[in-house]
Amino acid sequence: MNVTVCISIGIVFLLWIFGNLYRRWKNRNKVIYVIESKCAGCRRCVQRCSHHVLETVEDETGIHAAVKYPGKCAACGNCLVKCKFNALKLVERS
Repeated sequence: MNVTVCISIGIVFLLWIFGNLYRRWKNRNKVIYVIESKCAGCRRCVQRCSHHVLETVEDETGIHAAVKYPGKCAACGNCLVKCKFNALKLVERS
């Protein structure tokens, strides 16, 4: 393998690692919040959450996602990407 290719792969890998570390540092004081009026109850965010923070609940307002374990939320944004209804946002931890 060419040295230039190896160096390029190494740089991309380091940028990926540092990008993830920066995102975690930046969002360390944030938690996911569900805007119930916008949530359609599609469960895409619940399925995408690798930390099992979200769950689907049914109440008098209908079926929607809810934050079950806010302490486990890493504010990674994976659920934000999956929500097509803009029903999720990151807010400061209280």
